[in-house]
Amino acid sequence: MLAPNDVGMVGFWSTGAWMSESEDWSDPLGKPAGRGYLPSQTKAGCGLQGWTPWVTGLFILLGAAFGYALIATQKHLISDEGFHAFQVWAIYTGDFSILPNITMIPSYHAVLAAVARVTGVYSDLLSRFVTLAGSLSLPYVAYCMVRRQALLNGGLRVVQLFYFPLLFPLCFLIFTDAWTAAASLATCLLVLRGRGRLAGVAGLLAILLRQDAAVWVGLAWVLLSLEGLELGQGFDWRRALRNGVVRGWPLLAVLLLFCVFVLWNKGVAVGDRKLQSGFNLTNAYMLLFCGWLFFLPQNIVAVPCILQQLLKPRVVLGLLLGFLFYMGTYSNTHQYNGEGMRFWLHNEMLYWPTKYLVVRVLVFIPIAWMVLTFSLTRLAESRFYWFYPVALVSAIAHPLIEPRYYLTSFFLFQLWRPEMDSRWEHAQLLFYLLLAVILIFGTATELFFI
Repeated sequence: MLAPNDVGMVGFWSTGAWMSESEDWSDPLGKPAGRGYLPSQTKAGCGLQGWTPWVTGLFILLGAAFGYALIATQKHLISDEGFHAFQVWAIYTGDFSILPNITMIPSYHAVLAAVARVTGVYSDLLSRFVTLAGSLSLPYVAYCMVRRQALLNGGLRVVQLFYFPLLFPLCFLIFTDAWTAAASLATCLLVLRGRGRLAGVAGLLAILLRQDAAVWVGLAWVLLSLEGLELGQGFDWRRALRNGVVRGWPLLAVLLLFCVFVLWNKGVAVGDRKLQSGFNLTNAYMLLFCGWLFFLPQNIVAVPCILQQLLKPRVVLGLLLGFLFYMGTYSNTHQYNGEGMRFWLHNEMLYWPTKYLVVRVLVFIPIAWMVLTFSLTRLAESRFYWFYPVALVSAIAHPLIEPRYYLTSFFLFQLWRPEMDSRWEHAQLLFYLLLAVILIFGTATELFFI
């Protein structure tokens, strides 16, 4: 756990190899901050300050009641709910075969079917309610993570996460995403708390919910292996290996079971394998574009430091090479991302850069902006930087371009990013509330789906 005097370092904007120690930077909000951007200092004993657990919980429960009441007005199934609901019904009626369009192990569906059996009532509204109940474990896990970091506005950070625009509508629908994200975050949290065996259980649960959660189990193993170590010259590889094997064996066992499953199943996806096999670099570009949008306040705060970086020839050269790589590898050929499926907002977003070259060129601006923001963001611990490559792998590993695949990546950045000034943090919450309301109304009225 970070000591109170160390927590202030969480707030620095750091440029890694791109900024020398001698360079002086000013606070993007106009206040002197020395090297980099230093947001609000954290004081011992005030990890949630104005956002007490009661206030945080109240904001979450009010949102949960509002969202469920709104979705409950829609009696029939929305988007991919149909696939999941049919699998739940099959298990409920005693048919344990996996339907062709179900890509994951149907553990989530089995839980919903078991609840229906116990209550004696099968209802899509009940399945949505059970999904919401399970989804509320996500802000609880997030709360535990921010308490560990003793953030000044930790409760606000948790409320932001619950109203995260991509997540909020999914908490009230028959989808596995919120449960999987909660189990993935719990795996990392338990590792950070030194509970390796429980982390293995949480990791196994995450993979049973969605097989692609294996990448986050891998990240948790890396975090455990690097505990107490600093990356750089003189790195103690023997201690890292000892940590990974002696203390990380439960996570290794889970990863081994995952590999056995993939070999036995001849792939990661259970159903719809033909369209769910392979990788897609464009998922990385969509990850960065969505990250730029959803962390817009963070990106705005970083602008002064970014402008300083753009004065460096090697940074400009790196961006130019990145642009050429992006233009040469951008691809949108999956049939589920086609022009005829623009009811889904992410397909609408893909349509314009796919069809119009000038739009594709312009889209690189927020992508590069997000890359620079990431490179300037100093995370709480050096081992957390492994999150970046794992996030890219977790996105690229899917052939279908789908922002729901990025949820765990966004949540970890949300929880590990440095604190901004309180005004910016509250502005981000208002921004999320606005987008969340728009998306859930669009979902409930079936104008569009995320």
